[in-house]
Amino acid sequence: MMEDRITEHFRRGEFACRCGCGADGVDRRLVESLETVREVLGRPMRIVSGVRCAAHNAAVGGKPGSAHLAGLAADVAAADGRERFLLVDLAVAAGFRRIGVARDFVHLDLSRELPEPSLWLY
Repeated sequence: MMEDRITEHFRRGEFACRCGCGADGVDRRLVESLETVREVLGRPMRIVSGVRCAAHNAAVGGKPGSAHLAGLAADVAAADGRERFLLVDLAVAAGFRRIGVARDFVHLDLSRELPEPSLWLY
């Protein structure tokens, strides 16, 4: 099997569209910024959603023009409020300026075409 490692801790497959279409065009800047967060966090981060094709984005209720479509966003699993806070804190330090907070994940994106800085709740 071919190694699809992008950084020390992340593989391309972790960011592939969950519908199985094969879309996996994650932007390297996103993965490098997530790697910075991961290194400080000191433990694995589970990517809940990365790249999305248009059909999958619509199916999961994603907004048209979502940064997921351009490979510039990832939703990272967060088990509780402490973990959400830690992810947000580390993400801001790593340069993320678009952050969404949900009950069980934190959305991090690097889009410069969408409003920034921006922090929202799901």
